[in-house]
This record gives sequence, C-alpha cells and structure tokens, in this order.
Amino acid sequence: MFAQDVTTGGYDNSRTNANLNESTLTPDNVKATTFGRLFALSVDGQIYAQPLYKQNVSIVGQGTHNVVFVATTHNTVYAFDADTPATALWSVNLGPSVPVSKYQSDIGVYTDITPENGILGTPVIDPYSGALYVVAATYENGSFFYRLHVLDIGSGSEMFGAPTTVALQVPGIGDNSTNGTVTFDAAQHIQRPALLLANGYVYVAFGSHGDAAPYHGWLVGYKAQNVRSTPIVFNASPNGSAGAIWQSGRGPAADAAGNVYVVTSNGDSNFTSNYSNAVLRLDPTRLTVSDYFAPFDFQALSDGDDDLGASGALLIPNTNLLLTGGKSGVLYVMDRTALGKANANDSQILQRIDMGRFGVFNMAVWNRSDGALLYMHIGNSPVVAYQLTGTQFSASPVAQSLSSFVVPFQGMTLSANGTQAGTGILWMTGANSWPLPASGVLHAYNADGLNEIWNSSMNDADALGGFVKFANPTVANGKVYVPTMDYQLLVYGIKATGAINPNVTGIVNAASYSGGSVAPGEMIAIFGQNLGPSTIAVGSFDNTGNPNTHLYGTQVTFNGIPAPLVYTSSGAVAAIVPFEIADAGNATVSVSYNGQTASTQTVSVEEALPGLFSADSTGSGPGAFLNSDYTLNSPANPAKQGSIVVLYATGGGQTNPPSTSGALTTTAMTLADDVTVTIGDQPGTVLYAGGAGGEVAGVVQINLRLPEGVKGDVPVVVKIGSHSSQSTVTISIQ
Repeated sequence: MFAQDVTTGGYDNSRTNANLNESTLTPDNVKATTFGRLFALSVDGQIYAQPLYKQNVSIVGQGTHNVVFVATTHNTVYAFDADTPATALWSVNLGPSVPVSKYQSDIGVYTDITPENGILGTPVIDPYSGALYVVAATYENGSFFYRLHVLDIGSGSEMFGAPTTVALQVPGIGDNSTNGTVTFDAAQHIQRPALLLANGYVYVAFGSHGDAAPYHGWLVGYKAQNVRSTPIVFNASPNGSAGAIWQSGRGPAADAAGNVYVVTSNGDSNFTSNYSNAVLRLDPTRLTVSDYFAPFDFQALSDGDDDLGASGALLIPNTNLLLTGGKSGVLYVMDRTALGKANANDSQILQRIDMGRFGVFNMAVWNRSDGALLYMHIGNSPVVAYQLTGTQFSASPVAQSLSSFVVPFQGMTLSANGTQAGTGILWMTGANSWPLPASGVLHAYNADGLNEIWNSSMNDADALGGFVKFANPTVANGKVYVPTMDYQLLVYGIKATGAINPNVTGIVNAASYSGGSVAPGEMIAIFGQNLGPSTIAVGSFDNTGNPNTHLYGTQVTFNGIPAPLVYTSSGAVAAIVPFEIADAGNATVSVSYNGQTASTQTVSVEEALPGLFSADSTGSGPGAFLNSDYTLNSPANPAKQGSIVVLYATGGGQTNPPSTSGALTTTAMTLADDVTVTIGDQPGTVLYAGGAGGEVAGVVQINLRLPEGVKGDVPVVVKIGSHSSQSTVTISIQ
C-alpha cells in the first residue's frame, strides 16, 4: 500500500485513530534491537495538537519534502522535513499566546493547561488546496481572542482572507446573555477539539476552562475558501448553561453524507434548545439538531461531573455504527441514522458496555473483514480489545494487556497494513505517575493479542520525556511522531545499522528554550541524536578547578573553543557558551561524540539573551526563585509584597570584572549591561545582578525587592540591555 497522509486529527473524519496504510512498521521489526528514537525536533512550546503529515510538499525555494506539521501552545506552526533532523522548512507565529495567569481574574485558578494557552486543537489540512486551518488563542492589549488562520502548507503565508476573529452570537436567554442574545466570550472558552473539514466548511468546537462559568458548548462552521464570510453557528445551551464540546481533543466526526456529530458535556438539558450530555447529529449547512441521543441518567451524570462528551463520537467505516463513551466508564453503541433521542432505559441504543471504572477518553478501531476490533483503556485497568459481530461487540475483551495503567488520559493510534492480521500495532502514550505533570512512555502492542512488543523505557536513548494528556502519536511512512511537554517532537522508527553520527536538531537557551542566537556565558541545551552516552552523565570540576570540556566522549566547540559541559546524554547536552566569542558576530558550533562529529551549526552571537529558570525545567510556570527565607517560591509558598527574592537566569552576557569560561563564581561579578525587572505590570528594584555564588560562570543571580501592590501568580520579565527574557515564568506574591 501507499503511505497515508495524515491531514486531520484521528486520521479521518470518522475519528478511528487508525492508519491502515502502514507497511513499514510491523510487530516483527518493532523491538528494542531494531526500533527506537531517531531524532528530536525542537519547537518553542508544548505540543497538544496531533502532528500532521503530508508527502511531496513543494516548499517555496526549498524543493519537495515529506513534511510533518507541528503546532505549539506558544502559537507557532512549524513545517519540518519529516525524515531529517534539521531546522524547520518554515515556521510562523500567530500572535501572543495567553499566559494562564491572565485567565485568573475571569475564571479563577486554572491548571489543566499551563503556563500558556495558544494552539490546542489539532489543525486540519485540505490536500487539494494546500491549506492548513488552525485556531490560535491570543492575548492582546488586555483582551482575549480566538482567530482562525489558513496557512499555505508550502510557505506558511495566509490564504482565503484569513485570519478571521471568532465572534459569535445566537438568540438566547442563558448564561452571558444580554437582551436575548448570547455572545461568545473568548476568555471563558477553550478550543480543544481537532478541527473538521467537510462539506466545504471548516468546523471549530469550543468548551470551557475547567467548567468555570459562564460558558457554553459552541460549534462554528466557516466557508473553507472564504473564512471571512458569515459563519454558521450552533450553541448547545442558548437558554441555559454549559454543554461544553471538548471531547479530550478528538474532533467532531462527519459521515459520508456530510452529517456532523459532536458529543456535549455536563450542563442544562431540555432537548428542545439545550442539549448537554448528548450525542448530536447536526445538519452540515445549518448546524441545527437533526437527531440526538441522551442516556437515561443524563442528569445524574451532569450532577456528578461525569461528562458524556469525554471521548467524542467514533464512526465505524462501512457501517451505521457510532461509538461514544464518557467519564462514567460506559461505552455506548448506537445506529447513527437513528440515535433515538432519550428513553427511560437506553432501549434506543444497540449496546451498552459498563466498564465499571473511571473514564473513556480515547478509542481506536481496526476495521477488519473478520469484525472490527475496538481498543480502549480506562483508569487502573489493562488495555483491552473488543470484537464486533454484526452490531454487537463481544461481552468481554477478546484480548488485553498484561499490565494495567493508572492514568486513563492516553494518546492512541492503530497502524496496520490494511485488514491483514499480524500487521497491526497499537501505539499508546501513557503517564508514569499521577498527578500530572509527569514523564511518559510510548508503548507498542501487537494489535492481535495486545502483548507489548516495545516501549520507550527499554533503552535510555528512547525516553519519551514529558507526557501530554490526550495527544495522539502520528504514525506515517515508517515513523512515529510523538508530541511532548518538553518543547520537542520526538521521532521514532527503524534504526540504521552500523555507526551513527551525532545529529544536532536544536540549540536553545537552557532556561527559556528560545533559539537562534547565543550570548557569551549562556547555558544552552543542544538537542539531537547520539550526542553522548545513553545514560546521562553530569560534569564536574577537576582538582585544579578546571571544568570538563570532554565528558564521557562528548565535546562541544564554538569557533573551535571548547565549551564547558554541564551534562551529556544521547538526546541532549548542556554546555556553557565560551565568553571568548563575545565579539565574534557569528559562531560555528560543533558537537562530537566518540570521534564522530555532527554537521556544524551556525548561530549569531548577541551581547545578552536572558532566560529565566523555571521550577520544573520547562521554561514556563513557577520560577526557580527563592523567597527571603531561602525557601522555593511557589503558589503554596508565596513571597510577601515588598520583600527581597532571588531570581535565577542565564544568558546575562559578560560581567564586570570579566568572567572566565567554566570557572566557579566565588566573588561578586555584576553584569556588564543594565538590568531591569518587571513583576506583573510593575518594576521591581534590582539590588544585585551578576554571577551566582558557587555556580559555574554564566548562571545569573538577581536579588530583587518586589513592588508593593502586586499579588497573585504574576509573570516576571528580565531585561538585560535591549534583550528580554521569556514572559511565561511566574512568581507568587501574597
């Protein structure tokens, strides 16, 4: 079979989570000795959206490439060569993302997605026009916006009149209504489901920020080739409240006739105007309800926060069957042509399977000639498969994994070579622990028996890193593309035989993860493949006080000058940019491991490029800051207004007196450039800014008196000379 393009979330408008055109990866070659992590692609934010894949894309000025498209919570869309560890073919930022702290005054504490909201819903590509549709959340001049953008996949430029601002109204007297009209409020809503392209429209669904009222479930359809025309709009509760459409990121589904299916969550229901906790079939050109299903206990589900809409609708191809499931752990099987509305005992549906445990959030279907196999996982349970016969699934699983998993928020993909038994692999990402955030593991199961054939913890070099809730891996053309919380897209596949040269895929500030340039003394992170040993090795100082510039076979040089090394591993190296390159303008970076050298990278050199360290080392969220009593600042341990705190950063540039590359800071060494710090919207008083005592030169300490009148979890921005740090790190003040 030919490799399949992946142009929408869940692989198709039926949302099967299945790629049945995968002939390279099989249960025979996906094993620890032959399969693993090939490289990583660095981006500027967390990746919640499923990566998309398109073969043979003509990139302006750069020839034809197989391309993987990545969208981040920092509102940047990237087009990478899907087969090569290289910089992006193009990237475009769609406006300032929303720091989660900006929502607090409107909705209270919101921690499900942190530290910023930008692009969450998976974009969709029209393979015929070459348009990529994507929605970005922005915060501009004190106001919240959602905008629909349409990007040319060959260049990233806008198409079809885009962008257009999401501005919606419907008649109603429900929450947030005025004079009989309900207006969409961008501050109260979140765009989590994948976008749907069907019927000449692109459909966009919205839910809530953690059930913080007032909100509604919204679905809007824009003309795909004229997004500024008047859209069609559906509101799930115009005369009530809630009914969010979030579906754990799964997109609205569409059948061959174009009917659109969504599943709503907790809220008001009268099934004449308000349709919460219901499966809805919508007319594709008017978005009016043509049929619906509501479980007999819809009110109890709503009262207990057991969203029916947790998994969205899955349509089994070549049948009339629709599947859905919710937080209560119940799977519903129904005829999509006759949803049956609401009955006292759910007699209108074909089958109800009660799993007895929390949470149906994701599903995949392998639609085989001997009966479709449905794959599911719920909390504290093994992965299970049910087989379809006629219109009924087996009463008990026909296969299940040996191991159980606590967290049910997995990503899931089924890959196979058509319907051929023995070719299927179920890919799942799962969290290692609870609560989140946590590290994760990519699992591969033989799809016939659900015995695990590989996972990313078998070899240290294959480690997944930060787990992303509900984010599906994308399998295409022999590779597996996995989103992470670590500002990286990881790429797995069949490993080459023989010696592998190091590959460098990104050079970024080790605190902020911004890239493109470096500053003297800046601590940087270099990402790639085969950069060092499989197990992380940490640098030290010898008995003469000299730093490691060779560490377990790894060396990094800037214009031939060895860089002090903080740590090394196969996938990442941390180094200190030598102070000697201060006046170079540009620097050539070379990384070698065990005598093998990666292709050199060229970066520009700036006087300063400040980055603030965060407590969780992601470059965002609570900072790695100390209160006046030297305890770690956090929302649970805030500093007092007017008190002195200590900030830690890197990228401050040269000091006075000048610092020596790799030396420990033992005396006061102030930064050469002017330093200002903004706390929220107010300036702080800088008492000292320079080398951090006892740390390697290049780690910056800023002693700061906090302003009066600023409280809460507020952003911190450090400006050194003309360069500012990232705006996504916060400090907590009471």
